[in-house]
Amino acid sequence: MVWSLFLAVALFGLSGLVHLRAMNLVMRFGDSPGLSGSGRVLVALYTLGIAHVVEAGLYAVGFSMGEALGIGGFEQDIVDSFMDVFYFSLVNYSSLGLGDIYPTGHLRFLAGIEALNGFLLISCSASTIFLVVTKRGN
Repeated sequence: MVWSLFLAVALFGLSGLVHLRAMNLVMRFGDSPGLSGSGRVLVALYTLGIAHVVEAGLYAVGFSMGEALGIGGFEQDIVDSFMDVFYFSLVNYSSLGLGDIYPTGHLRFLAGIEALNGFLLISCSASTIFLVVTKRGN
């Protein structure tokens, strides 16, 4: 359980830092006089979308590390590559939760933390995009 707590705290903070950088980048581009309103929105969408994929990738690495540390795994036999773990992480991060792959052991705790973290960061992205869309000026 200690390893799963360590992974959860580390990944929660690291993904938050990645997202903070992405939001700062979006807001800096939002002040660029050369970009139209549509350009600012596209920059925001792509920058924040890439940030979410990177953050889910961080959790996928964490799930792989958790398997290597012996704190859990995945029940399904189809999870035999990093891409399978990454797929699970994207589905879990977005709170879509298809259920075709699910973790076992203490990786279940990490999956819960990832879903919470994903929900918080997706909400932050929504508010950032709202600020970009409603920005007056150029």
